[in-house]
Amino acid sequence: MSNFILRYTARLILITLVIIGILSCKVLSIQKSVENQLRKDPLVLKVMTDPRYEAQILYTHVNLKDTTFAQFPILLNDRYFYPASMVKMPIAFMALHYINQQSKLGKNINRTDVLLQYATRPEQSDALIDTTTSHKKPTIERYIEKIFAISDNDAYNRLYEFLGPDYINITGQSLGIFRDSRICHRVGVAGYTPENNRFTTRYEIMRKGSLIDNGSASKASRIWTHDRHNAIKGRGYWDSKDSLVNQPFNFSQKNFYSVIDMEATLKRVMFPNEFTKEQRYDYSSDDYSFARRCLSTMPPSYPFYRQDPEYFNTYVKFLYYGSEKDASINPDLTIYNKVGNAYGYLIDCAYFENKKLGIGFFLTAVVHVNADEIYNDSKYEYDEVGYPYFKRLGQIVYDEEVKLAKSK
Repeated sequence: MSNFILRYTARLILITLVIIGILSCKVLSIQKSVENQLRKDPLVLKVMTDPRYEAQILYTHVNLKDTTFAQFPILLNDRYFYPASMVKMPIAFMALHYINQQSKLGKNINRTDVLLQYATRPEQSDALIDTTTSHKKPTIERYIEKIFAISDNDAYNRLYEFLGPDYINITGQSLGIFRDSRICHRVGVAGYTPENNRFTTRYEIMRKGSLIDNGSASKASRIWTHDRHNAIKGRGYWDSKDSLVNQPFNFSQKNFYSVIDMEATLKRVMFPNEFTKEQRYDYSSDDYSFARRCLSTMPPSYPFYRQDPEYFNTYVKFLYYGSEKDASINPDLTIYNKVGNAYGYLIDCAYFENKKLGIGFFLTAVVHVNADEIYNDSKYEYDEVGYPYFKRLGQIVYDEEVKLAKSK
């Protein structure tokens, strides 16, 4: 090899290393800048440093020029937390995945088909009517819209019954979005034991009045329990008979959905090409567009929620907007997200996007606001601590991303 070629090759390697070094410095700079700003805010600092709040923060900067991710686990731990309505996100995504898989097997079903479900056990109920659709019948599409628009419990429960816990957990594991997460029960409805939650309903899928598919009720192979420690919490709880039980509340047979898995779930919708075929949802380009629209659309955009004052623009946009009904909307910012709140836990998993400035980042956060350590008493500090904390957290990270974008 000539001396010229050797010198040229060495120069290319040096230039490449310099570029990598510069990019690494910029990535580390945004991490340090974000963490410094978070610790300057009194409320954020208080929540981050007080173990009672069980705070977790996962922040991932996205370089949109080459679609690379720089993940910063600002606060993460392996303790159990109740994921509340966050479990609705993977179920909604899996419902689309499932019907596409079935269509490839020759069943030719789609998300706009009518889904009728029939109770086969005393604790179950039929699902035959939906007044929000033009034909007054429920569809998978409408269930998914309701899940993301207002975190509708019944919509989630119906898709849980349609898919079944075996399919949900096995598929979550195969896609790589359930590393240690488990979904094993319905939400917001009484009368279901862990054993009852193993059973699904019978269903029929209709199109223009004709039956195109049906399925019998089934039973999961087992109860899909998680193995996170510290799942027995607090000092008391109110039971189903409205009696105070003075002993810790047992979450060991409740749903669990980790912060890492939440982000992994959302990433596959926002950036599917960054994953292998086996790790991606079985979606068409239209399915991806639909999923992203559901993640970002605010409730009043749907005619069936427009007249309901409970569902304001930023109703489920905790990070950045908190719980303010009259919040000033940032016209350049789009937030694709899903939230959860129950038992004093507040959770939000979001992807922030500002196309004008070329900004993209994921932010997932958990906080626990239950000062009296009593569960089911409806005395949680959501308004005093939870929502204000989430608002400041989202705004601080976004502002730092804006500074970085403008400095380039």
